[in-house]
Parts: sequence; structure tokens; C-alpha cells
Amino acid sequence: MKHFLTSLFILLSVNLSQAQCTDLFFSEYIEGWSNNKALEIYNPTNQSIDLSAYSISRYSNGGTSPSTTQLSGFIEPFSTFVIGLDKRDPNGEGYEAPMWDGYYTYTDSITGEDITTYNSENDLQSKIDLFVNPIYYFGTNPDSAAAFPTSLYFNGNDAITLEMVGGTGAVIDLIGKVGEDPGAAWTDDEGNYWTKDHTLIRKSTITSGVTGNPITFNPTTEWDSLSVNTFINLGFHDCDCFNNNHLVENTKSINVFPNPSTMQNITIKNNTAIQSYSIQNKLGQIILHKYVNNLNTIEIPAPNIKGIYFLSIKDLYGIKAETIIIQ
Repeated sequence: MKHFLTSLFILLSVNLSQAQCTDLFFSEYIEGWSNNKALEIYNPTNQSIDLSAYSISRYSNGGTSPSTTQLSGFIEPFSTFVIGLDKRDPNGEGYEAPMWDGYYTYTDSITGEDITTYNSENDLQSKIDLFVNPIYYFGTNPDSAAAFPTSLYFNGNDAITLEMVGGTGAVIDLIGKVGEDPGAAWTDDEGNYWTKDHTLIRKSTITSGVTGNPITFNPTTEWDSLSVNTFINLGFHDCDCFNNNHLVENTKSINVFPNPSTMQNITIKNNTAIQSYSIQNKLGQIILHKYVNNLNTIEIPAPNIKGIYFLSIKDLYGIKAETIIIQ
């Protein structure tokens, strides 16, 4: 019975999501200090995709004329690809200040020696798959502007699109609203900045991009907000775009106990590092979702209502599911 319920959950998840999981979309947005600018794209399909067929455009300060950068490289199935602003000169200053690489040098107050430390959480450079836009063109010559696009020089009030190259140039995803200048940034209902000095992560329930210019752009609808200069989630994305070849019930490599549980904490052991986990009820509603720091063993709170639930974890190789029973 347990395995039947798990298989049914997997089948329902696949059928409900396959209709929309057909093209790339933005999965993370980094608008950090100085030149800490990056965009993550997610591939929800089971095919490798050539990124030379796609471009990123920036519509600055409510403008309707974009600066466009054609992409390059390949994005693997159910994987991410991170594009970053090409500012890597360690001696750069001001507008040329380097994107953070995790290294920090200070002078010891006692010895007077320079000491360099490294913090991987502050290393954005190592997470970039494609660096673009090394030169910011300030002039008005259209040929030079096309030769030196500024797509990744976005601030909190710039709309950003992911588009197909050539043909119709169809927009397949959009952050913000083209033609609208929101001031410093787009905000939530309480006026808090979301697109300035923040990291945004696409909610796992989003399975396709925004293809039309919205009447109102409310970032809280599809995005979760993290503090400025948060880079640790780049390189993977938790998405409900399940696929038969990607979602695996593997009771040998995932160990959940106690199960059944009596509303106490539940321990999950996996043979590889866990990136995130979700718990859904029988209606398919996500009641708990959390990113974890790549641990093989985690302890999570059990649901506080008796019943049958569906646990899914994501690791480097995909998504694994297990039924849990709360007595």
C-alpha cells in the first residue's frame, strides 16, 4: 500500500506539471552590491538546450528599447545555467569593482601583516557559467550600443526578459514590467524593496515563464526573497517539473525514520547531499518546503495533523520520493 501511494503521487505530479515544463525560465535573480549581478536560468525539460538560440534583454528605468545579449553554451536537462556580469579585475575600482570571489584581505592590527581569508558563501565568481558585458557603453551610437550590450547592468528598476533569438523573438520569461519605472525597485504590498539589494528565488511551484507584460508586477507572487549578496543557492533549483526519468523512488538510498511517526521530528538519510525537501498532503498542497545546506542527514519537523503525506528530496542526481505516515 505504501509503495502504491508513493507511485500514485509521482504519477499525479508528472501529469500535472508536464504541460508547462516545456521551456527555459529564470530561476534566480541576484541584485547585489556593486557588480554582484547574476541571473540563473533553469531547464525543466529532459533535453539539453543550446543557449545560442536565446538572449537576455534589459529595459532600463521604464524604457521600451532594450539592450540585448545573445547567450552561448548548453544547459543540461533539469539543470541551471548562471550568467554573470564580467567584472573580474581584482584591482578594479568604482564601476569596475570586481564581482565578489570570496577572498578578503585585511591588515592585522598587531603584526601589520596582510592576511587573506576565503569564504565560499561570498564567492559569486565561481558560480558563474557565462560572463557577459565587460564594457559599459555610455554613448549614443546605435552600432556601438549593439556591440557593447549592457543587459547585466540591471538595478532594481530594470525589467529583464529571456527571449528567443531571431524569428519572432518571442519572450519566454520576464522579471518586472516593461515600460514601467517603479522608482528604486518593485516592492511588496508593504512597500519593501524586492528587486533591489536582494536575491530572488523562483518558487518551486512555478513551471513556466511569464510570456506577456503584466498589468501589475508583484514579485511576491512567483518569487521568494533572500537578503542581499546571498549566493549559496546558485547552481541548482527546486522545481515541480517532475519527469519520469528524473523523479526516482529509491528506498535503498533514502532512509526516513521513524515512519510511521507520532508527530515527532523525522530524520532523513540519503546517500548523497540533500539540497532541499518538500512535504505535500494528499491534496497535493505543499505544507513545508526548505533549502538545506547539502547535508546527507537532516532532521525535519513532522506534520502536526495525523494522515498520509508525501516527502520529496532533491539531491545532485534528481528527486526522490517517500510516503510518510503521521499517527
